[in-house]
Amino acid sequence: MEKYVLTPLIIFVPYASFAQTNSFDVFTFQSPEHFIKSELPSRAQWRMKNKDASFCVITVYKSLSAKDDIVKDATAQRKERVVKQLNKANKEPLKVLTEQLWDEWASTLAIGNFYPHKKRCVVMLYTFRKNKIAACAIVAISDKTFKSPIETFSKNFHLNN
Repeated sequence: MEKYVLTPLIIFVPYASFAQTNSFDVFTFQSPEHFIKSELPSRAQWRMKNKDASFCVITVYKSLSAKDDIVKDATAQRKERVVKQLNKANKEPLKVLTEQLWDEWASTLAIGNFYPHKKRCVVMLYTFRKNKIAACAIVAISDKTFKSPIETFSKNFHLNN
């Protein structure tokens, strides 16, 4: 009787890790690594919470019809998405940067604070406007350690033409 010895065959296939480009409404992006994504018809969101309770939340909202000007869009979005939704958010932003272009969309950045559990956190509201369409994205962080993931997300974040 002949015996056949089966030797394990291992094939090593080199592969490259490619970040997948996703989209939601007028946005295209690469999801931030290690964040948990949730999606509803009105928004897409990524969250990360560390053991020390520090957190980062990135949210993009479905676009709407634009108001008369971008300042009105930014004010309405801030009232609805920041002041009403975040615990003890400042009524007015601490700093506003206007007249920026992002992928040919006019944009405004409003930076302010909110205070969950009596801890000062930062919220950044990006308002975008093009062809009578307004959209927004919000980044809320409790700690500067999230600077790198936010920068990486921003580099791969685009608005459709």
